[in-house]
Amino acid sequence: MKLTSRSLLRLMEPGKTYQADELAAGLDASTAQVNDMLCMLVEDGMVRMNSHIGRILRFERLMYPPGREASKDAQRGSVQSTVATQPITRTLTGSLQHYDSSLMQLRRLAMLARNGRP
Repeated sequence: MKLTSRSLLRLMEPGKTYQADELAAGLDASTAQVNDMLCMLVEDGMVRMNSHIGRILRFERLMYPPGREASKDAQRGSVQSTVATQPITRTLTGSLQHYDSSLMQLRRLAMLARNGRP
C-alpha cells in the first residue's frame, strides 16, 4: 500500500491513539516516512500529537478537520463567545508610599529562604 495522507487517515480510527511504528507496520512503510506524514497532518489539523510518557509520541485522528467543525457550528446558529477581561480601574498618579519597607520585607524573606536565618 502506498503511503499517502489519505491511506494513513483511513488506517486510523478517530479518538484512538497510535504510535508511528504501529502505523508503519500497517502500511509497510518506514517509521521515519510515517512520522513525516503524521507531522504534516498535525500541521493541517487532521491529527493531534500527544506525549504521555517521556519521549513516546502518540497520534490521534480528530473527528473533523478544523474548517468543517466551525462550519457545522455556524449552521446551528451558535452564539459567538467573547473573552471577559478585568476593567481598567487603576490610575497611577503621585508617588509610591511604603515602597522601601515592602522591599525590605521581601529581602528578609528571600534571605531567610536562602540561608535559613534572617
